[in-house]
Amino acid sequence: MNHHEDPLAELGPALACALIAQVVSVLLAAVFASQVPGGYRVRSMAFLAGLLWSVAGTVLLLIRTAGGSKGGDAKQIRFSRIALWVVSSWVWPILVRRRRPTSEGQTPR
Repeated sequence: MNHHEDPLAELGPALACALIAQVVSVLLAAVFASQVPGGYRVRSMAFLAGLLWSVAGTVLLLIRTAGGSKGGDAKQIRFSRIALWVVSSWVWPILVRRRRPTSEGQTPR
């Protein structure tokens, strides 16, 4: 398989940023979980919930942005892109929600 035929070749920089952001998200989930009052079981469940939340966000955003990373800026791995991935992996429900076009006479929901 040539480099041009590999579907993951186009995702290289975005995938690298997503993976680095996920490592940062694991650390953030650990810090957040350590602040939860309760015993070990409560803190470990909070960590697991935060981890699953950020992994789901990273995967969904990577799928949604897979086709849109064709620009010249998207070929670079920069701190600002990694920070954007970290923030996006935590607020992903806002970003994934689609706006449906409204027909005439209908009110948006």
